[in-house]
Amino acid sequence: MERTIKFCPGVGSSAHVIQHTELLLTSVYVEQPLLIMVNRGHKVIRWDNQECMIQAGEIVAVNSGQTINVINSLSDAGLFFSHQLRCDPCLIATFANHPASAGLELIPGVMPIRNLAPEFINTFGNTFKAISDNGNIPPTIIRHRMLELLLWLAQRGVKFILNESNTLSEKVRRCLAIDPHKVWSASEVAEYMAMSEVVLRRKLAAENTLLRDLMIDVRMTSALRLLQGTDWPISLIASQVGYESSSRFAERFRKRFGFAPTAIRGHHRLQPADNDPPLDSYNGFFKPSYS
Repeated sequence: MERTIKFCPGVGSSAHVIQHTELLLTSVYVEQPLLIMVNRGHKVIRWDNQECMIQAGEIVAVNSGQTINVINSLSDAGLFFSHQLRCDPCLIATFANHPASAGLELIPGVMPIRNLAPEFINTFGNTFKAISDNGNIPPTIIRHRMLELLLWLAQRGVKFILNESNTLSEKVRRCLAIDPHKVWSASEVAEYMAMSEVVLRRKLAAENTLLRDLMIDVRMTSALRLLQGTDWPISLIASQVGYESSSRFAERFRKRFGFAPTAIRGHHRLQPADNDPPLDSYNGFFKPSYS
């Protein structure tokens, strides 16, 4: 299957994640509310001294502002495969005023959703397909489908919130994520934050954070997503996150995650293999789990 990441402004994004190597991904920051349906293998997420396992056929909801550790474990066929949906913050803010979300408690950082009704599965699949094929579907319809999915989540007690953290580190991270390719100067970030460069550095230091470290982590997290969700050459991914040298990028990536960028793909061929999911079917993977 071709790995692609698709965007629909004001709604969110979709991605296929395919891995052929089991790896521990540490301290991955989640900027936008995230829904993951596991299709092959299983997923382990650890956060705040907690852990949950998501089996094939189940969904996990991850709130924005979380820092998680992730293990994507392979199926017996040596494959991990999932569908991911990220929700646009503006849509989350709109849905917060919907009557269906009234009275719902905010979910903890991570919440598995099990024993899914077939209609729930179909809604997830239709939403994913609408974003992935958005050239053929009007944006208003795509938005409606995402709202329908949020309604299903509300029925299961899931209510996403926007990350309104007051920490400067997270605000700076969101600024840098606008363009990971850009070499942000401290003065540019300070201007974006509406403060002086001196105040910026002092406040970050008070949070035990350096601007340079934030920039590196934003770039590496962006690279991780591109490695998992696209078939782009590593040289292109390096360029997209601001590295002219692929070797320098690989060195930095290894230092951040503990393994080379090639490990994400397991040196697997980019063309579809016999055990890879076929490209022409979405609904075949959206099946409920009754475990």
